[in-house]
Amino acid sequence: MLTLKSTAPPERAIRLKRQLMALYSYCLLWAGTFVGVELAAFEPNTPNLILLALILTINAFFYLLIWSGISEQFRDPSLTIMQMAVGILLTTAILYYSRELRGAMLSIYFMVMTFGVLALDRRRMLLIAAFTQLCFTSLLIYEWFEAPQQAIFSYLVGHWLILALGLGWFVYMGGYIHNLQSRVREQRRRLHETHNRLSAIAVRDDLTGLYNRRHFLERLEEEMSRANRENNPLHLAIIDLDHFKQVNDSYGHHAGDDVLHRFAQLAAMGLRKSDLLARYGGEEFVVLFPHTSTQACQAALERLRHRFKEQHYSFSPDLTCEFSAGLTPYQPEESAEQFIRRADRALYQAKDLGRNRIQLAI
Repeated sequence: MLTLKSTAPPERAIRLKRQLMALYSYCLLWAGTFVGVELAAFEPNTPNLILLALILTINAFFYLLIWSGISEQFRDPSLTIMQMAVGILLTTAILYYSRELRGAMLSIYFMVMTFGVLALDRRRMLLIAAFTQLCFTSLLIYEWFEAPQQAIFSYLVGHWLILALGLGWFVYMGGYIHNLQSRVREQRRRLHETHNRLSAIAVRDDLTGLYNRRHFLERLEEEMSRANRENNPLHLAIIDLDHFKQVNDSYGHHAGDDVLHRFAQLAAMGLRKSDLLARYGGEEFVVLFPHTSTQACQAALERLRHRFKEQHYSFSPDLTCEFSAGLTPYQPEESAEQFIRRADRALYQAKDLGRNRIQLAI
């Protein structure tokens, strides 16, 4: 069996495989027609070679449209309606030569309709069904005027009604299946959104949007291992907002939340993307500085301290908020607990020295 090996994007590769399946179906239909001619079940003048050439040419055309990516400019990259319309026209041409097998050959129309059940909504399925009925009706009218003496009215009406009823069933079931698919896609989308929210909750602080303590500690271990392997500098800063309890006591917790959120915004904008910023708890924050010098870390924290001090708040225009920070470089092979403890001691030194300052501990 022919298989497709392609470096195309996954969705395009799937469409190409479906196109090969359509080619197989067409070839089986042509083989059946060829055998039917040999067994005198079809008209002897059935143009088998022309039908085969049409089948190969049409499928090659659609294959190239999909393979080149041109089909992706359309609403339906699989070109479902176009392919179904071509299949219906070819089926109608074959029915013209089908003689007494006409009733059985009507099932080919239904085979074509199955290709649209999973891809088309009810409105488009109805359009395809109407097109199919129109093609078959046109064939019956042509045959009636071409050879009225050979036409049996009861057979014509019977075949027409069988096709109409079958198409009506496909329209109903196609719409039902399409609605089910739409609901499944919507549920899948909601599940994906819920998963993303839960993932964000697992690593993010609700109030500030920064990483939480648990995620920070996980990343801290990773960065320490990388610093040990690559012998790169790594610095840790613990930041505490000065006199934050007084803000809550004087202006309320909403004001305190505003201050925390404002600091988080300033820090996120002022630090590098490679710096790991997290809320450590309450009014404490931590920053992990990979691949940078002690002087650069101090400069970044000083800029942040000045910007934070210059902020004004709607609940109290005269309020000035400040922070103290302890900064320390990573010592090779020390544990995360030791690393954090040294930064914490530097923070307490900054508090003891009067707050609103950056204290370095080597």
